[in-house]
Amino acid sequence: MPPRTFALDLSRTSSYVCQSCIASIGRARPNPQPWLTRNASNAARAARRQRAPTTTKQLEEEQAQRFQEALLREAQKGEPADTDEGPTEPLAVNYFNEETEGQYRQLRDGAEFGAVSGGIDSEISEAINDLEQKMVQTIQMLDSLEKVGGSEQDKAEELRKQFKKILREKYKGKTGPGGESYGVLRIPGFSGVRQRAVANLNSFLARDSVVKGGVPKPKDLFDCWKYYSAARSSLATQWSNVPREVWDFLWMILSHEGEGVENPNRMHHIYVLAKDMQAAGVVLRDSQQLLAIEAMFLEGWQEEAIEAWKKAVVTIGSKPETFKGYYELGVRMCSLHGDTDRAMRAADTLLRSSESPNPRIMIPIIRALAAKEESVEEAWEVYRDMRALLGDTMQIEDYDEVIACFLAVNHIEHALQAFVDMMFSGPMDIRGKTRLPTVVGNHFFLGKWLKRLIGAGDLDGAYKVVTFLQKKGVAASPIQLNGLVGAWLRTETADNIEKADQLAWAMIKARLDFVDLRRRAAAMDRPIRLVPRDGKPTPDDYVCTTRATVETFSLLAENYSARGLHDELEELWTAFELAELGPNSFMINQIIKSYTESKGPQEAIDFYEHMTKKRHVRPDAHTFIALYNTLSVNRVVRRDTKLSADDAVIGRQFFQDLVKMDWKFDSVDEYTYLPRTVLFSMLKAKDHAGMIVAARTMKELFSYSPPEQLLIELAAGTATLRVQSKRNMDRIMEASRLIESLIRKHTQVFADLGGDPAKMTTQEKDNQLCAVFEELVLVKAHAQNAERSAVNNILAQAAEEMGVFDIVFTRDPAVIRRHRKVMKNKDVEDDVD
Repeated sequence: MPPRTFALDLSRTSSYVCQSCIASIGRARPNPQPWLTRNASNAARAARRQRAPTTTKQLEEEQAQRFQEALLREAQKGEPADTDEGPTEPLAVNYFNEETEGQYRQLRDGAEFGAVSGGIDSEISEAINDLEQKMVQTIQMLDSLEKVGGSEQDKAEELRKQFKKILREKYKGKTGPGGESYGVLRIPGFSGVRQRAVANLNSFLARDSVVKGGVPKPKDLFDCWKYYSAARSSLATQWSNVPREVWDFLWMILSHEGEGVENPNRMHHIYVLAKDMQAAGVVLRDSQQLLAIEAMFLEGWQEEAIEAWKKAVVTIGSKPETFKGYYELGVRMCSLHGDTDRAMRAADTLLRSSESPNPRIMIPIIRALAAKEESVEEAWEVYRDMRALLGDTMQIEDYDEVIACFLAVNHIEHALQAFVDMMFSGPMDIRGKTRLPTVVGNHFFLGKWLKRLIGAGDLDGAYKVVTFLQKKGVAASPIQLNGLVGAWLRTETADNIEKADQLAWAMIKARLDFVDLRRRAAAMDRPIRLVPRDGKPTPDDYVCTTRATVETFSLLAENYSARGLHDELEELWTAFELAELGPNSFMINQIIKSYTESKGPQEAIDFYEHMTKKRHVRPDAHTFIALYNTLSVNRVVRRDTKLSADDAVIGRQFFQDLVKMDWKFDSVDEYTYLPRTVLFSMLKAKDHAGMIVAARTMKELFSYSPPEQLLIELAAGTATLRVQSKRNMDRIMEASRLIESLIRKHTQVFADLGGDPAKMTTQEKDNQLCAVFEELVLVKAHAQNAERSAVNNILAQAAEEMGVFDIVFTRDPAVIRRHRKVMKNKDVEDDVD
């Protein structure tokens, strides 16, 4: 193979030619001898005058081309001739550089000539410095505008985008057959229709919004994998065209985690990206190799990953910057793979080093050792060593990790001992004892542990603790088991719902057994003595001794009602009556909802009548909401005229019970939702007189005035808010204009009476909204022009039927005080006010 020529070396070094060399070539052209010249003819002179003038750019290009050709000729002259005369002596070449006009300096060798010829002259250097200063000034101006905020910040953002766009277009240029424009990062060499996926990836890399502020957004992660995965098949044909900067950028985004950004598929993406980089011949950095090995392990190639980790001990494992991460990764992988001996050797190497190791790296070893019955005690010793190394720096979360390790493999006693270590500073060993110490063997201590386990989501572990401590003579309280049942139900998974159902019915059985025993004891004339049942229970046999409460029944009732299990709810109600707990409003509400769906509204109403008037159960706001939902106008789509008339009568009876019954509001939601349900139900039933009477009554009893948003919904109609269509939106806009006109009308009346609309009190605003509501109802009833006396007669008759005449018309203070529905909680009442 012939040696590389000087011209090739120069072309690899730089294509830049300084102006002084170009000028020197022009001056070095030899003058012709006088005897070889002749005077040009007039025709030749005229032809030269008619030629198109040569531009400066073309002249420079021609001069540069001539300079390259001259260098090439000189280099070719210096090559040895291909003859048989033997070796020749090397050609001696002297190099010069023009310092100033007419003054030359001889250079030492060809290396100095290459440095001088490839350098940057003073003019270009000055231009670059000037450009850098202008760019810095521009960035400082944009930063100052962003600090001002407001519209100036938006202006700065627009200027920044324009600034980046100019830089990309002016200084990055265009390449390729299609003239693709690109940003700072780009994958060249892929053009055409078939390479659209690569073009989309280039567009993603050129976005200004990607990784803004240095932190990728969830959309950046999604789009990065979306475009890269689509372009992989095209890139695989020419991996060499992908620059290293692009690989690093993709790695930075796809490997990101933390800072509020979720990346659930992080390891899978890194595994694919690492394989592609390996196929492209890109050398992974040390930190990237560690992450790639971990991704390989989690993707199922465990033995291969561990083998790769062992091979990297000389390279990655010996460098200070990767020493800690290397051995921590080895401990985690070997522990998960079951190779606890190698994991312990790696942990020992790490803990004996001077790299500030974290003793918490021993937790994976504890988990791996605890999973085997024969190595549980060894796991406990490793926990003791970790606790001694951490000392006072051991956190509650560390204890939670250790407790979870032992609970997951049914070593409850070791988990209890770890929890005791967390709760008490002094040593206290409870392992192997049949009876627990008093400070540990009580349901208050058990409640603390259960609360922590349920809060951490370890519901199965909490159940294991309940069964274990009951065998130790510590039974959980009903409120603790109800919390576990509720947590299981809230997960809404089939397995957990079944576990909750079984535990709740076990508590109900304990309650029924207690009631039966109490009844039998009352029937006997002498005390009874309990004896153990025949046979010994198996170690895994758990018989719940904690009795169910009203909350237990309420949890099951709510779950059965939501799932539409009407037969199970009927069975639960039967058990509830046998439990002799006394019915409550929550259970009644669930039964009313169930009867409405399964047996019909009349059965639900009869059940309500029986429970409230015969068994004297006190209802609540949700009871009346459930009652109004039994009306046909709230259940059927196509309304029947006769059923609507019946609903108007039944709705007035419900409202009469709402006023007469002794109940209080429990929450702000009830205060908002109950009046809304009443008014909309009467509107659907076209009981306009009942609406006005009900609104006046609610204003007197619990200071309710319909808000403006409710007025707009009443004016538009209930159906308009269910479907987002153009017709419904038009109806909403029309209703808004109607309410605004009514409010302006009453505001003008208030001003005519001498009031200042800008200084209206809260009470005056509420009175105005109530007046607007009544006028809106008259508009709905087409009675806005009716005589006031006739309207009052209709309202008085409706008030008599609803049992609120003393409240609405005579306004008896004693009656209003007796039926006032104040909040149970003073804080809730303050929120409403």
